[in-house]
Amino acid sequence: MSRRGLLITLIMLLPLAALIAWWFVTFERVEDDVDVPLRGEASYNPLYGLKKVLQARGIEVASRANLNLQAMALESDDTLVLTADVRTLTKDQVDNLLDWIDLGGQLIFSLPPGSEGRGGELLDALGLSVVSHSACLQWPAQAGADSGEHCFVFGFKLKPEQVKDFSLLAGDNQQGYYFGRRAREDGGWFVAGDLKFLSTEALKQPGNAELAWQVIGPALQGGKVHLVYAADVPPLYVLLVERGWPALLPALLALLAWLWTRSQRFGPLLPQAAAHRRALREHVEAAGEFTFRRGRAAALYAPLRRAFIERLRRDDQTLGSLDGEALAQALATRTKRPLAEIRQALNPVDLSRPEQFLATVKTLTELSLSP
Repeated sequence: MSRRGLLITLIMLLPLAALIAWWFVTFERVEDDVDVPLRGEASYNPLYGLKKVLQARGIEVASRANLNLQAMALESDDTLVLTADVRTLTKDQVDNLLDWIDLGGQLIFSLPPGSEGRGGELLDALGLSVVSHSACLQWPAQAGADSGEHCFVFGFKLKPEQVKDFSLLAGDNQQGYYFGRRAREDGGWFVAGDLKFLSTEALKQPGNAELAWQVIGPALQGGKVHLVYAADVPPLYVLLVERGWPALLPALLALLAWLWTRSQRFGPLLPQAAAHRRALREHVEAAGEFTFRRGRAAALYAPLRRAFIERLRRDDQTLGSLDGEALAQALATRTKRPLAEIRQALNPVDLSRPEQFLATVKTLTELSLSP
C-alpha cells in the first residue's frame, strides 16, 4: 500500500477509535438482578421457595398438590406441612393422620378460611373451633433489617381445660388464638391462623424467613418433610379474561361484525316484488268466457263430449257400442241419475244459457269421472 493510501486509512480509523475509547470510558459493565415470571414448578407450587430452602439445609423434601397418605408413606420421624384446606379431609384421612402423630409424626397445618362453625373433621377431632380474629404479630428481625409483621384473619378457641395441654399459645381465648403447639403421644401438631408466610413470595419479605424457621424448626426430627399445598387454579372464565384476551378480542369484534351484517336495517319496509308467473288458468278462463259470449258454446262443449265418448269406448266396450237413446238409458241405469239429465249431457239443447251450459258440462264431467 502506498504512503498516501495508508494515511487515508488512518484518518478514517481515527473517528472509530475515538468512538471505542468514548464507549469504554463512559459505560461500565455491572451485574443487575431482574425479577422474571415464575416458571415450572414455582409457577403453581406456592411452597416451592420453602422447599428449596429446606433442601439447601440438607433436608429431604417432597411436595404434593394433595394429601395422598398411601403414596406418601409417612414415617414416624417425618414432618407434614399441610397448607391446603383441612375441610377437604375425610374422616379416614383424619384417623390415619392422628395415628401417625401418635407414633411420632409432626403435623403443621393452618385454619380453613371463612369456616366459623364448620371446621371439618380434623378440627373437630382436635377440639378446635374457628372464629374470625384480626390480629397482627410483630417480631424483631436481624440487626439492620426491618422488623417482621404478619396479620391473621382467623383464630381458634379452646375449652378452658385444654389450654394447659399446649406448650405454645399466641393470642387469648376471648378473641382467639392464632398459634398453638401441642404434643400428642410420641408426636405433636402445630396450628396457625394461616401459613401464608411460608409461600415463596412471602419469604422474601422482612422477617418471614425467621418466623417460618421458628414454626418448622421445632418439628424437624431428621426424617423427610412433606409439603402439601393447594394448587390454586383460577376459574376458567378468569383464565380466559387474563390470558386469552388477545384471542377473545378479535373473536368478539368478528362476532359483532357478523351480527351487524345479519341484523335488519332501519327504514321503511319495502314489499317483496311479485315473482313473474304465467297466469295460464286466467287465460283459459278468459278465452272460454270470450268464446261463450260470441255464441259458440257448442264449440266449447264438443271437445268435452268427444273425450267422454272416447274414454267410454276404451274402458267399456259394451257401453261404447251404444248410441243415442240406448246409451242415455244405460248410463242412467248404471249411475242412477235422472234420464233427462243424461239426455241433456249427451245431446244438449239451449247451450246459450249460462246456467244450462254449466249444468250440462258439470254432468258430463261427473260421468267421465265415475267408474
